[in-house]
Amino acid sequence: MTVYIATFGALLVSGLLGSLGHCLGMCGPLVLMVGLQLKASHRPPLPSFLLYHSSRVIIYAALGLIVGAIGSLVGLAGELTTAAGIVSLLLGLGVIFFGLTYLGWKPLKQMEGAGTYLNQAISWALKQRGYVGVVALGALNGLLPCGLVYSALLVSSSTGKAITAAVGMLFFGIGTIPALLVAGMGASRLSVQSRQTMTRVAGVLILLLGMQLGLRGLSALGLVPHLHLGGFVLW
Repeated sequence: MTVYIATFGALLVSGLLGSLGHCLGMCGPLVLMVGLQLKASHRPPLPSFLLYHSSRVIIYAALGLIVGAIGSLVGLAGELTTAAGIVSLLLGLGVIFFGLTYLGWKPLKQMEGAGTYLNQAISWALKQRGYVGVVALGALNGLLPCGLVYSALLVSSSTGKAITAAVGMLFFGIGTIPALLVAGMGASRLSVQSRQTMTRVAGVLILLLGMQLGLRGLSALGLVPHLHLGGFVLW
């Protein structure tokens, strides 16, 4: 597990920076709607928001469990075979694609807009009273199409272990909580320019993760040499 500490840290930071930038714009309105609902019901907001975000992060971890299991089936754990090297290279290219979108490339916007099929479920959840609606909204938020989540899932799948990938997505999800928690409590004051800067910084980090995955695949194919930093294998 210690081999993946750097990956967990990168996922945590990308979740934090991405939530300060991208997520406040995309998920912020939904979180604010939850806040308004809680205000109307005169319930204390903090417990409900913690439950909401716990539900969302659990969905991320469950998705990580699935992609990690798939990564295990194709042999992404440990030293890569030729086939697994090709998969790692493709994963790296996918992560780079998502990273580029956060640096200003636009194709991803249409992909994220494809989540409209969840609108009815979200509308239903918003009408529910009590904690059932809060948990349902958090879970649906976790299923919304999002390039930041997709990139985190691709990185997590590269661990080739179901539990490790789930832990990676748990770190990512925890990183997204602070900004959205503040937004939900109605105290967000980040300007659009600040959010754009945070999004681009997250994009750079995602790009670096994608490059690492791609180079890992290329080294498994014998096209580039492996690189070690002390006892840590960079790729």
